[in-house]
Amino acid sequence: MNYDLVIHVNANDPAVLELAFSQAANYRKAALAKRHKISPQEIAVEAGFMALEGEAPFKLIMVVNGPAVQQLVKENAELMEVAQQAIANGLKIHVGQCAMNSHHLEKDMLWPFVEVVPSATLELVQLQDAGFSYIKV
Repeated sequence: MNYDLVIHVNANDPAVLELAFSQAANYRKAALAKRHKISPQEIAVEAGFMALEGEAPFKLIMVVNGPAVQQLVKENAELMEVAQQAIANGLKIHVGQCAMNSHHLEKDMLWPFVEVVPSATLELVQLQDAGFSYIKV
C-alpha cells in the first residue's frame, strides 16, 4: 500500500494549520505502526515512533494556498515552532506562488523551510497523479 499523503490547507486560520500539523503527526504514527505491525501504544512505550526508522517509508506534503499563505510568515513565530516539529518528523510544506502573489508575499518573508511551487492547484493534481492520497483540512 502507498502511504504518501498530501494535506491541503487554504484557510487563513492558525487553528486550522495547527490541526493540519497534528493530523500529519498522527498519520505518520499510524502509518509507521501499520508498516511495522505494532500498536501505537507499543510505539509510545518504546522511545517514540521516530526510533523505528530515521526516515518514513512514505512522503507527507502539506500544500498551502489561498489566504492560508498569510500564516506562513516569519512574524508568526509561535506557529513556526509547531511547523518546525512537523518538519523534523518528515513533513514538507509547499506554497503556491500564485497565492503569494495575491497576498503580496515574497519568498524571504516566509518560513525558511517552505518550498514555493508555481501553482498549488497544479501541485495537488501532480501529487495525486503520482499516487498521493489527498485530505483537506
